[in-house]
Amino acid sequence: YSGGGKSMIADYDSDERSELLNAPRQYALSQSHKHLPEMKTICGIENAPVFSPIVADFYSGMEVTVPLFTSQLNGAGIDDICKIYKSLYKEDGKIVRCTQNSDTAGFLSAATLSQKDCMLISAYGNDERIILTAVYDNLGKGACGAAIECMNISMGIAPETSLNIF
Repeated sequence: YSGGGKSMIADYDSDERSELLNAPRQYALSQSHKHLPEMKTICGIENAPVFSPIVADFYSGMEVTVPLFTSQLNGAGIDDICKIYKSLYKEDGKIVRCTQNSDTAGFLSAATLSQKDCMLISAYGNDERIILTAVYDNLGKGACGAAIECMNISMGIAPETSLNIF
């Protein structure tokens, strides 16, 4: 819940907090979340994706999912997506790792990389439906860790220097 800012942190940390905060809550139901324009720009897409974030009673860690139908992919499938991921992150592996249908016993925890400065991207699914996932710490890889990584790159040192990774 730390990603929700000072007000949300205060709500979750309050002694008089609402009982509704004891269960996960979906938000941005109007599909007008402030990050949608940024998603379109960064991803180079014409239409904003369906964005349905959920906040729950844990301070750090984040899981993002993008559902896809293979019928939307012009014949591409899960193997093709993973090849693209691996080619994009072939030189990284230390900060961003890619997996495909890894053994999660059917569950993926948003807290997997809490207090870490790295990211795990994965593709799960079958011949008809695919779920792309990214798991990271919203404070680590999402903000502070990303700043350190950028500073390292600008200084010409290894991007993972001083980061808490895998």
